[in-house]
Amino acid sequence: MTRTNAFAVTLVGLAVAVFGPPAMANRETNSEPVPSRLPGQDLPVVREHTYRMAGKIRMLLLWVGRDDVGSGVIKWRGRGHNRAFEVLIGSDPQKAPNQLNKWGFLLEEVRGSESAVVGLISQENDDKLSEVRADLRRRKDLRAFDTIRGLVTTLEGNARVGTLHAPSELTYHDVGMVLEGVFADTSLEVKRVPRRGDVRAGFLSSLTEMITSTLERKPVRRIPYIHGDRLYELRLLESTPLARFERDGRTFPNVIRGRFETGEAGRRSGTRFELVYGASGALAGVPILISYQPKWWLQVDLVLHP
Repeated sequence: MTRTNAFAVTLVGLAVAVFGPPAMANRETNSEPVPSRLPGQDLPVVREHTYRMAGKIRMLLLWVGRDDVGSGVIKWRGRGHNRAFEVLIGSDPQKAPNQLNKWGFLLEEVRGSESAVVGLISQENDDKLSEVRADLRRRKDLRAFDTIRGLVTTLEGNARVGTLHAPSELTYHDVGMVLEGVFADTSLEVKRVPRRGDVRAGFLSSLTEMITSTLERKPVRRIPYIHGDRLYELRLLESTPLARFERDGRTFPNVIRGRFETGEAGRRSGTRFELVYGASGALAGVPILISYQPKWWLQVDLVLHP
């Protein structure tokens, strides 16, 4: 799994909402085969939620964590049948263990069976905790960001996937500055992947469809989809109705705990994550908690803010 798609699990998992069946939105009017501007910005914000990030680091046999190491915000946009989802999540280096400055942005506009996506994530040499510390010591002026601009049509997926370097002190509050560089870079090759059969147009719409199926008690177990220039598969491992869910002194009635896995098509294993979301009422389909363990030594929880 690519870094961009793995972090998309964290970003997009929070952005799930039940808007009803998506329909056609405006297409790109320029000759670029990928978005040259942020999709969906002409649509008004119809809902917005903030999230608090809690992080844990494994030290030998013990988990050491903090409850407030970053934050996230999700904006749902819409007018008529047009929909867009905008997600920004990041750790705060002033609060996070080892001054972790990991952040990302993802925006997807759904247009019928097609979609447009723009995203970025800060790179880290973080397979081991010691590598994070070493990377912090040697990082000076610039750091790398994995970037994606993609457009999935009924026939194929088109994407520019690459690396952008930006000042290392930038945090998720500075996402606008990094996005300027993403759109200015036209040197990347546009890669294409054919779309066949029932392959969906993106991760967000696939996850929305799968969660909606659990709300309707007709769970869909597997959905193939395109992200960037590759074909992936989203799998529902388990969905369990709960009478209530408690977190940080708050109680949420009538929820579903879902366990999911996503990975490249044809591979048995992938990245697993867990969502707790409302089963009815105002929070139906809206994540209350997302739990994700990207590394053996790091666990991240994102909790709906009051």
